[in-house]
Amino acid sequence: MRQRANGAEGPALAEAARMRRPGRPLAGRLARSAAIAAGVLLAACAGVMDSQRPSLDEIEARMPREIAGFVLGETAQRPGPILSMDYATANRAAVATVLVYETRGRAAPEDASAPEIDRELSAAVMEVTEAPAGRTGRRLTERERVTLTDAGLRCARMEGSFGRAPVARTLCVGGAQGRFVKIQVTMAARTPAPADAPAFAAGAIHAVRGR
Repeated sequence: MRQRANGAEGPALAEAARMRRPGRPLAGRLARSAAIAAGVLLAACAGVMDSQRPSLDEIEARMPREIAGFVLGETAQRPGPILSMDYATANRAAVATVLVYETRGRAAPEDASAPEIDRELSAAVMEVTEAPAGRTGRRLTERERVTLTDAGLRCARMEGSFGRAPVARTLCVGGAQGRFVKIQVTMAARTPAPADAPAFAAGAIHAVRGR
């Protein structure tokens, strides 16, 4: 009787093993399906964001004529697409530029502590500090980084010279509806400062965000 029982167990175990084998490919198919579904969901979310966020024309139209003592000057849209807006104080003791742009495959977060924001700021600082001083006569060095929490901006404070004139520059990066916003304020390095760079940067990004 034992031999017959053992003999019956053999085919049963073999059949059970055959039934288990398809489990691995099935798990792989399920994982692939989940990944595809996640990709479709992300694409759908991106499409919703694109349809809800303002166009560069709308942002340009709603930017205030004056922010923290800086008056709006020339505006332009360049390939990228990039919206560029120049501001300056009445006597041009301080000048500023606001750039609104996007990068391929990356949506800009509005959290200033996000690593994407710091990476974008580092790239902007490198672009400025590595400019050939011999040809431009401009030398700038980063002194510190600060976060303007209320504005959602990460900023680098820089010092240097344009020729013989000492200058101070504040370079900030933040996010607005998935786009990056880069704000640059340059002024003569003196006390008291000719303008309030953090106030301008905060006002500018709030305006870009429509708040």
